[in-house]
Amino acid sequence: MAKFQLKDAAEGKILFAKGSLTIEHACALKEILIQALKTTDHLLIDLGEITSFDLACLQILCSAHKSFNEAHKHMDLQDTPPEIFVKILYDSGIDRSAFAMSI
Repeated sequence: MAKFQLKDAAEGKILFAKGSLTIEHACALKEILIQALKTTDHLLIDLGEITSFDLACLQILCSAHKSFNEAHKHMDLQDTPPEIFVKILYDSGIDRSAFAMSI
């Protein structure tokens, strides 16, 4: 089960994600990212407490990142993402620079 919490922060909002970010929760992730896009100019995503992650949710994050860029807004990952995220990122072949990470 995935849980999402969108909180105000000093420079925008932080999205805290917990649990399983897999295809079953892709729609919920998409909806909260749409809400964030509408309500902030800078979104920081904290994936520190995810337990699983799949390509469906990675694609949604990539799409959200593109939408933020097109709206001249910023979306970043907070701190170093968990190993499961990094593994999916590497396995997918998606350019890591899109997430402004040094992995």
